[in-house]
Amino acid sequence: MSLLRLSGWAPVQGWSALSERVVVVGAGLSGLIAAASRAARGDSVILVERLPTVGGVWGFDHPAVIAAAQECRRLGVEFLLGSSAIRWRDRRLLVVGPGAVRWIEADRLVFAGGNRPPTAAELGIAGGRLAGVFASTVAHHLLDAGVVLGHRPVVVGGTDEAAIVLPHLMEHGRVTVVGGTPPAGALGERVDWWPGYSPLRLHGTDRVDLLDIGHGSATVQLYCDAVILAGPLLPLRNVDGAVRDQSDGVVFVQPLDPGLDARALRRVVQEAAAPTRPEGVLVP
Repeated sequence: MSLLRLSGWAPVQGWSALSERVVVVGAGLSGLIAAASRAARGDSVILVERLPTVGGVWGFDHPAVIAAAQECRRLGVEFLLGSSAIRWRDRRLLVVGPGAVRWIEADRLVFAGGNRPPTAAELGIAGGRLAGVFASTVAHHLLDAGVVLGHRPVVVGGTDEAAIVLPHLMEHGRVTVVGGTPPAGALGERVDWWPGYSPLRLHGTDRVDLLDIGHGSATVQLYCDAVILAGPLLPLRNVDGAVRDQSDGVVFVQPLDPGLDARALRRVVQEAAAPTRPEGVLVP
């Protein structure tokens, strides 16, 4: 399959050399806001999203997503939906879509790829790779689909991600939470909480059946048949050449606070996605 180079970037009147060719990866609410923000400042913007629709975790029918997508279209943002960003190199982005592989030339890559829960290794949990260990995002989708993950599950991390899966897990058995702070009323309602403890090691032959946890010199073994990893969110970065914070020509727009509402998210994203201009040049 041949590689096609996209062209046809037209400078916006009034910006001349100050306008940039920008490609935004990720069409969740953060990506939509970033694309609209850059387009409103006079940049030529292409928005790349691996899914066939916009919205990400907010959903395509959220009012804030609908409004942001309309704003992008009004400002002339080009949408490439159902296309995956693969590699950023020499100010070009390699994009793979249905029936085509394309290089997009750009002055700037704005990466809005969302966030993810940490892996067992990132949480410092020893042990083999066993069945029954789920990232909280995967667990959430499976639980929404009616899949029973276990009858003695352990949730690692008392974060907002844990709060999302807890009600589903409690329908099928007693749940143990490791770390975090118990919210009011959580104890005694089919939830055992171990605040201050950290996960140490997974045990099992094929499927997890024990989890060691510790606090200082104290160690406890928890019997379980599923472990859900719901630690603090980390930025998801999966484009070769656009992984490190210092990646050339890349701006990362990945707010980690899950409590941001649409209005607060807009403020954070617009500040993070603000264009980089030469010193002394004012940006309207």
